Amino acid sequence: MEPTVRDVLAYHRIDRAAYELLLSLGAARPPARNAVALLMWLHRRAGVDAVDRARRVLHTPADAARLVSEARAVLHGAGAASLDMRCFAGAEETLISSILGGGVDVRRFFALIPDGSPRRGVAEVLDGVGALVFDDRLYALLRRHEEEGECGGGGALLPTELAAPYRRPLAPATIGDDGCRSLFVTFSKGFPLTRDEIEEYFTERWGDCLEKVMMEKTPAGEPPTYGRIVFRHAVMATAVLGGERLVKLVVNGRQLWARKYVPRQLQP
Repeated sequence: MEPTVRDVLAYHRIDRAAYELLLSLGAARPPARNAVALLMWLHRRAGVDAVDRARRVLHTPADAARLVSEARAVLHGAGAASLDMRCFAGAEETLISSILGGGVDVRRFFALIPDGSPRRGVAEVLDGVGALVFDDRLYALLRRHEEEGECGGGGALLPTELAAPYRRPLAPATIGDDGCRSLFVTFSKGFPLTRDEIEEYFTERWGDCLEKVMMEKTPAGEPPTYGRIVFRHAVMATAVLGGERLVKLVVNGRQLWARKYVPRQLQP
């Protein structure tokens, strides 16, 4: 029997509670969502109940900011060798280390994992159960149903939306909606990148995630200064940004700046 949307929401109450805890401690929604999604992936990968452990060590806004910062460092590092560990400076032990069981060298742990795996894992979570876990409207609907059930002796009719079978989305986004799957990228002046370099960078780190890469059309001999990357799934574009408006990636020693692509007709 297929699980219902309600079943999935109920099963992931702890994940949702951790997300709401981060929000209550001042974390912004996208970074909080990515941090919890990373913990959910670590649960699968390391066999550790990372989300529940995180809830036990998050007490202050500083704790929340620290976890979000560590998660961002993991998701925006291009592999363990270049992982940005500046946010860990001065800390005897990172929050992620304590969540994994204490005494764990975060850099060493992620060095044992193929490059891009955390980001791909987070993208899979967000594209799967995360679509329900981080849906404020669905959880509000569930809570209202449960409250009505308690007041009415447990006989409240389950709303159609919650009774619907849960099916993980498998197909890529439909044709014509590539704007939501796109990033607009620019290059540093005098240090352009080629289409092949961009495709190789993303494919090596995150697998077969690209649909196409488009470059600025320039006169012969002039290098492009910007381009557009279209992913197979919208969640991949979201994961690359990691809740940031603008991110810097380093491709073959040259900088690539990426931000959400806004179709011309939607620009103010």
